Amino acid sequence: MPNRARLEADVRRLAVPRHAAFAPDALRAAEDLVALELGAAGLRVERQIFELKGREFHNVVGTLDGAEPERPWVVVGAHFDSVAGSPGADDNASGVAAMLETARLLGRSRPGATVQFVGFNLEEIQDYLGHYRIGSRAYVEWLRARGARVAGALVLEMVGFTGPSQVVPAAVRLVKRVPREGTFLAAVGDGGSRALLRTFERAAADTVPLVTLAVPLKGWLVPDTRRSDNARFWDAGYPALLLTDTADLRNPNYHRASDTPETLDYAFLEGVTAAVARAALHIAG
Repeated sequence: MPNRARLEADVRRLAVPRHAAFAPDALRAAEDLVALELGAAGLRVERQIFELKGREFHNVVGTLDGAEPERPWVVVGAHFDSVAGSPGADDNASGVAAMLETARLLGRSRPGATVQFVGFNLEEIQDYLGHYRIGSRAYVEWLRARGARVAGALVLEMVGFTGPSQVVPAAVRLVKRVPREGTFLAAVGDGGSRALLRTFERAAADTVPLVTLAVPLKGWLVPDTRRSDNARFWDAGYPALLLTDTADLRNPNYHRASDTPETLDYAFLEGVTAAVARAALHIAG
């Protein structure tokens, strides 16, 4: 089972503004922390280089080699940067903490398929032109260049906040009944991720309240579902899920200085992590 105290400790270590332009030292420290913890979990760690406007940045990739290397991989990912001026406890220290704890849990096993744990850099908007999801684009391009097959990517994007109210986009209300209280995890897949969505739903049973949604056309009809790194996988034809507490549809601290560790629900985060670890292990065999 996930360790709730360790999840909170990871959130607190990460929760300072960490942005390439406005807090570069903190961004590098977050990168180093992800690399350190993935290595301590027993994974083989590398830093994947990419560039933005002539500057070098890194994703952090921790690999748990499978017993059957020919099988399609499993990916568990979360971005470790924040917007300028926000500690980003929910966005996205919560996702990183869940990813690291999942790596610790799976690191004790030898799954059939290889599992990669990825800390994505530069998910947040970086300039006035609106460039974002930059690290995940580099990672997905790397997958495609080597012809890697992916059984499923689980992308953790804000997974630590619960609250009394829940906004539901009109396009979702037409097809899905969603609770008006923000105490559930949303798992969203595109048309090519339906089997993965069903697998995750089974794995999440008795761990965390769950609402699932399959969106057609790679999420373009519900743009809120494309706001994180999952969209890079969908666009490349890889099955992937967005796992989220629904961000600003629930959390009033979104992209604000008030997004602090004290606002999170660590019992909820523990349940999310248990679901992710179960699903990753099930997919990997």
